[in-house]
Amino acid sequence: MDNLNWIITGIGVFAGIAGVVCSIIIPILVIGGIGFFFYKRNQKSTAYRQTAQTWPAVTGTVLMSTIQSKRIGQSHKTYPVVIYQYVVNGQGFQGQTIRAGEQFLSARVAGQPQATVARYPVGASVPVYYNPANPAESVLER
Repeated sequence: MDNLNWIITGIGVFAGIAGVVCSIIIPILVIGGIGFFFYKRNQKSTAYRQTAQTWPAVTGTVLMSTIQSKRIGQSHKTYPVVIYQYVVNGQGFQGQTIRAGEQFLSARVAGQPQATVARYPVGASVPVYYNPANPAESVLER
């Protein structure tokens, strides 16, 4: 009977440890993982913006400038869409990346889509910064 008490006590201790792991350690790991994900995305965004600082510019033309919306669950998100064309070494390209690095990490603030669309009206001539190693890669803002 003494061995059975030891086994039951051992199981109780193990269950207590498992409970601590599930209630404390796992949430810490999940939150840490999410934090690490955003940290790495921010690093990529910053590196991309720094690289884009050296890109040459050509004059492009805005083809489309609008605000689009997307419903995600109960929330309603709006974002600017600006499509522009430009020519590098006689070859035509189209782009829609507004800000360098936004494909990695983008924070939207209220009123930003309207302000962005107002900055880039259809038909406007705009500076387009392009990657000299890959001219199809471009941005409007470095």
